[in-house]
Amino acid sequence: MAAPISWNGIPDIALILIYSSLPDQDRLNIACTCKNWNRLFSSAKLWRHRRVVFNAKSSEETAEREIKFLEKFGHCLYRLTLNLGRPTFKSCLTISRSVEKYLNRICSRNDIQIRDLDLESLHMEQHWHFILSRGRVVSALSKMIRKQKFLECVYMAGTRMRLIDGCRILEALAKGRTKNTVKTLYMEDFFETNMFPFRTQRYVNAMAKFLALEELHINYRYLSSEMLRNIANTLPKHLVNLSLVLEGDIRGIEIRSDAWMEFSEKCPLATVGAYLCTTILRGNDLRTAFVRGLPLNQIYLTSWARVDETEQRLSIFLRHLGNMYNITLENFAMFFEHHEHIDYDLLFLLRKCRRIKDLCIQARLSADTVINIMKLQHQGKLALTSINLTIPGLSSDDWHRIDQEKERLLTNVVEYVHVGPNEFGSSIGGSTITIDDEGQADDFQNGGDDADILNFHNIIDVNVEISDDENDIFQPPDPGHEDDDEFLI
Repeated sequence: MAAPISWNGIPDIALILIYSSLPDQDRLNIACTCKNWNRLFSSAKLWRHRRVVFNAKSSEETAEREIKFLEKFGHCLYRLTLNLGRPTFKSCLTISRSVEKYLNRICSRNDIQIRDLDLESLHMEQHWHFILSRGRVVSALSKMIRKQKFLECVYMAGTRMRLIDGCRILEALAKGRTKNTVKTLYMEDFFETNMFPFRTQRYVNAMAKFLALEELHINYRYLSSEMLRNIANTLPKHLVNLSLVLEGDIRGIEIRSDAWMEFSEKCPLATVGAYLCTTILRGNDLRTAFVRGLPLNQIYLTSWARVDETEQRLSIFLRHLGNMYNITLENFAMFFEHHEHIDYDLLFLLRKCRRIKDLCIQARLSADTVINIMKLQHQGKLALTSINLTIPGLSSDDWHRIDQEKERLLTNVVEYVHVGPNEFGSSIGGSTITIDDEGQADDFQNGGDDADILNFHNIIDVNVEISDDENDIFQPPDPGHEDDDEFLI
């Protein structure tokens, strides 16, 4: 029988994982346990991500606390998440000043090298109605962004800025070194509702200055044929993914077919994905934005409308996708509620688009349609590596028929299989199989987010040395363990 492992014998990598899952106060508590655990507290990997929340009650205290964090661990910081809460008339001024103070301190430090910047759900259109306070926040953000030299990913989705404020942020990103370092840009709903920024030359010029973008996530109505050509000319060897969100009224601003063809020719590595909610996309014809030449690789359809509102539009649209993108479409996801009679049109799409690899459907379909989809895969008319069919409303007899056919027809799906009435059902409720790279089948478990969200409360000073290398965890010279309240915040 193997001897039990003592606490001192726990591998460093295991202790680092434990540290990473704990809030700041608990990290400090276990760092005071012994010299070995104190040593691991110095790993720079523990302090790579910082989430800073400015709320109405304690924005000034938050700024002071986070400034002290920057003094001690700022050079470890790679990812910064900013949340400005929901300011009111009374708290807006205080929050804006606290944010400005914190961001100015980041600007004053030359050793802070932020790679990822996340502006978490700012919703400025909804919460920041006060011009001076809003301007103070935008100015501080712009100044901080201009100081960064290693920024690679910027998440600004849901920011809902005014056009002039949004242009200031984009110009800050497009100036200096960041225009050559930013690779991923999330800007869905970056501007206020019903805004068409491509009509403003300042915005067009700012977007044309990014030289290293690999992924761009953006609203369809933020683009135009001219901007698409600019992207194709500026990023022919860099861009690999253009993700579009279609919402609102896009009639009259559709990107022309010749612009998409030029884009496909100059950016051969780029694929295009589209997120389309048929409920909020105004207009009678869903096909207007999906023209010939668009290199559509993946599409995500969703709707919660009544059957009589969009049923005919959906049927026509599914057939249009099958006829137009049978060569390029590889990923298809569809989430519908209260829809009937799309079975035939869905099968038409799948028979046409034989290169689809990932299929995810949550909708009311007949048992015959589900079996026919599985038969298409079995006959080699589909090349699915992952299939997820969540079909509510079928009877027990229907599921008995489906279960009988499933094991026989889906043996050549190599990654993921789920067929059932619920998302993670089993037996009559459907079943789920996952297959790893060696072909081993395992039960599916819904894993949680392993991102480390830190909530920095009171910090006790401990004698540590910080290693800039995530893999360099070294022993400081005989660290002491006297209680020290000098860094108690």
